[in-house]
Amino acid sequence: MSLPPPLRVLGVDPGLHATGWAVIAEGEDGVAAQWGVIHPTRNTPVARRLGEIVDALDVTISSQRPHVVAVERPFVKENIRAAMALGQAQAAAFIAAARYNLDVAEYAPREVKRIVSGDGGAEKEAMAESLRLEFGLLQAPEPLDAADALAVAYCHLLSQRLDALIASQA
Repeated sequence: MSLPPPLRVLGVDPGLHATGWAVIAEGEDGVAAQWGVIHPTRNTPVARRLGEIVDALDVTISSQRPHVVAVERPFVKENIRAAMALGQAQAAAFIAAARYNLDVAEYAPREVKRIVSGDGGAEKEAMAESLRLEFGLLQAPEPLDAADALAVAYCHLLSQRLDALIASQA
């Protein structure tokens, strides 16, 4: 059985007020991770905030050189304005990825939670604790926007590993 080549994934948790990002990279010593949050300038036009998100992700992509971008798909039950805002921030991540000709994978929040923690209804804090344990961190990743982005990136990595395993068994 052969595993896929080492993968570097940029995970993005989109938002107009806070966009979490995380890069995970496979290596000989396991998986390394970095994360942070983009805070667009409040009380500015949406277009300007989206530009700030694209620019910040551009810097991250150019410095971290991911192979793929994994983005959390917006989930909003009833608030159409919130859904629109999340969709706009998601589009900013797509544009940043397109600048580098990177593929984008989308994951629903429940799918990320199920793949990373085994519980599709896990709370954000429980997911952050799962990531702390998985990556051997002294404390859970913070803030939660960054932890969500780390979960999305790790979800993609695990999905790719599973796909490779299934393909090798065929």
